Amino acid sequence: MDNIDRHTLKALQKDGRKKNYELAKETGLAPSTMLDRVKKLEDKGIIKGYRAVMNPEKLGLKAQGFACISLDRHQVKDIEILENEIKKISNVRACYHITGRFDYLLHVVALELGDLGDLIKEKLATIPGMGKIETFIVYAEVKPDQGWPIDAAQI
Repeated sequence: MDNIDRHTLKALQKDGRKKNYELAKETGLAPSTMLDRVKKLEDKGIIKGYRAVMNPEKLGLKAQGFACISLDRHQVKDIEILENEIKKISNVRACYHITGRFDYLLHVVALELGDLGDLIKEKLATIPGMGKIETFIVYAEVKPDQGWPIDAAQI
């Protein structure tokens, strides 16, 4: 990966709708060459896709938090059931299998704080093999997700 690829990744991460001719102009490449470079980044799986960034409050999603989960049992079947059930819950934005005191960290959202409580009690706590759940409510987003640190990547 060279500086042009890094510039391209940063630009597309900031604005996935950026026009190819704009990227080409910024990097001093011909539009056809830029298109080939972006295609190669996609083919390598470095660029996985494109999406719009939403404002959760405008969608009515006013409550968000993090749920730390400890499993009751650490058998393969129990882990598979838990992970498959979590994938079905649309209010779970992201789920990470982690080390430390907890087994999983989930980023969850809901319309209101009460709905967030219902999500924890009625959907997460009822998954077979579920042990302890500790929830952290988000007061404010201090630094929103701005993408991956391209300059720190070693590709």
